[in-house]
Amino acid sequence: MTAITSENSLQNKTQTADFLCYLFIIFLAGCLVGWFYEEIFYWITEGMLRNRGVLYGPWLPIYGIGALGIYALKPVKTHPVRLFLLSSAVAGIVEYIIGFGGLHLFGLRLWDYRGLLLNIDGIICLRSVVSFAVMGLLFLYLMEPVLERMAARIRPKTAHTVCLALLLVFAADCILSALFRTPITY
Repeated sequence: MTAITSENSLQNKTQTADFLCYLFIIFLAGCLVGWFYEEIFYWITEGMLRNRGVLYGPWLPIYGIGALGIYALKPVKTHPVRLFLLSSAVAGIVEYIIGFGGLHLFGLRLWDYRGLLLNIDGIICLRSVVSFAVMGLLFLYLMEPVLERMAARIRPKTAHTVCLALLLVFAADCILSALFRTPITY
């Protein structure tokens, strides 16, 4: 009986580690896609490339947090209109909390929507919420299934090693950026 309990415990820990690793990959994928989106958007609208956000690396954590929030909506995936509306809500809430916190806790306005339609304190606006909701749909219908298939093909030990290495790189970037980087502000 003890051997079975021990085996079940080990299996549960492995499943938990697999799930946490997968969530971290979703977070990083969201961070990376968000970074590319921002670079392309501002290259088109301002004609220049510059590393946006608070980190040195090619990732924007706000998009990773949003990706995790939208991933939590996966059970609603069979209802596209409901998913769009909930993605809008998640995107708006994440963006407002982080924008409000940046502004009021650190004195940093990391983006400025004050001139755009239906903005709230320049922190969120209709355009951002709608565009991030569309990105949420693309994430759940196109990107996440690809990530899921890729994760299924990788051996758990390899996945855990890759996740740990990426976590160390991300943590080092967070530390170095906090110490030395001045983010673009408005």
